[in-house]
Amino acid sequence: MHLFHRIQPKRMISLAAGIPRSLFHIRVQTRAFNAHHDTFSLQLASRNYMRTRRFLLMFYDIGSVLVIFGMFTAVILLIWTMVSLLSSTFLRLTAADASTSLLKRAVEVATRATTYSRVTHAVNPIIPGLTVPLKHLPLILLSLCISQIVHESGHAITAAIHRIPMLAAGASITFMFPAAFVTLPSARVEELSSLDRLRVITSGCYHNLTLWLILLATAWSGIGRRVLLVGYEDVFVRGLIVAHVEPDSPLSMHLPVGSFLTTLDDLPLNSSRDAWSTYLLEPTPATYKQGWCVDTSRLSDDHQCCVDTASSPSCFVSFENAMEEYCTDPVAILSKIQNRCDSSTSCLKSQSCIKPRGDQDILRITVNHRGAGTEDEHIVLWSGPRYEVWEQVQTTYLAPRFGIIPLKLPLVFADFFQYLKLTNLSLYLLNSLPLPALDGSQLLIILLEMVFTRWSHNPPTILDIEALRTRGSRPHERRVQRVLGTFVMIGTCTLLGSCVMLSIIEWMIV
Repeated sequence: MHLFHRIQPKRMISLAAGIPRSLFHIRVQTRAFNAHHDTFSLQLASRNYMRTRRFLLMFYDIGSVLVIFGMFTAVILLIWTMVSLLSSTFLRLTAADASTSLLKRAVEVATRATTYSRVTHAVNPIIPGLTVPLKHLPLILLSLCISQIVHESGHAITAAIHRIPMLAAGASITFMFPAAFVTLPSARVEELSSLDRLRVITSGCYHNLTLWLILLATAWSGIGRRVLLVGYEDVFVRGLIVAHVEPDSPLSMHLPVGSFLTTLDDLPLNSSRDAWSTYLLEPTPATYKQGWCVDTSRLSDDHQCCVDTASSPSCFVSFENAMEEYCTDPVAILSKIQNRCDSSTSCLKSQSCIKPRGDQDILRITVNHRGAGTEDEHIVLWSGPRYEVWEQVQTTYLAPRFGIIPLKLPLVFADFFQYLKLTNLSLYLLNSLPLPALDGSQLLIILLEMVFTRWSHNPPTILDIEALRTRGSRPHERRVQRVLGTFVMIGTCTLLGSCVMLSIIEWMIV
């Protein structure tokens, strides 16, 4: 969902979400903010606020440059995505033995797409229920609503700087997707010079970029974590707390909410705050610092399980020599906390020190229900890809200081924070694209106008008899200017359509 803004002469239009009025479309607008907008505009025009106005003009001039850069960046990303989709689709269609898996997008870990998916693209859509969990839909809609309000505030502020009145402001909902808008008189906007119109057009995208940078700085500074520590205690040194387990997951019966997870295989979860995500998502061999002492009578010399990984016994190797392979039941061995060894000399003469082979899909999870001491620890074994555990289990290192505080609140806050960053960055890039009905189309027109007509900052004025005021004269649009603008817009539409079509094809063949 996005906003777009159209400016047409001789009629009032909305610098707003131009969604077609059709079924399931609700639109509400108000003039309650008009007086405040006019007051702010008069204040900026007064001598007392002259420095403020100069600062704002310089601020939005910088924004114009950044949005122009964003337009070229968005086009490059679109081309990159199309080439990536073409190559991946071609490989999927031609490679008969290629293994494919559905790309599931993660918000919390930015590198996940490169770890357990074989295909990555410059642009990946946020689709609730497909690329992100369906339960995140309210967070997505809330972040989208906030991002659009921030976007429209940019147009309102730049309009006030240039003494353009605001006729109305409002919001609309189409198929549950929210949109915001402000309505400005198009004739007054058309009177502005190219540079002034450039500020008005690019201010919305610039506001989204500014908020995205603020959110990045906030995440880097750790302010959000310090705020959460008022009501939560950091228990990272004791392990991770199970905050949520999917109800249909087999792990729901073995990992109760509130229990502590201390290790994955032999990796302590308090070794790094990213240990949980890194170990489960990256395709690295299992970490075993020690092996298990097992009676040699329980080890089979039949290496069929090491050839056929789908067989019931699992493949084990000697802790000292990985070339010595054995087949045995993993549950009876890996579920034990005792009988660990560093070599066969640490075991009895009738025993060998073994460990699972690195490519076995077996995960050993150490659980402590009380979070203190080792007497309450027990082992949960997971058979299957490790990333599925990451998908089905949510963990946190923050424990509530008071019983009335929800355990999942930090996770919800983190998800919302990530979606707010994504929506603002998306609106900045998407609205910068030179597509019809988007800010980028007006930006392209102004840029071509400045290049071909060398439009000055103070345009000549003519008397508008109908409006009884003077207004700037518009230069005649050259044919090459019109043809070039149409070519760029059609080319961008073709790129976007190709990406959508190739994405559908890739999704169908997965």
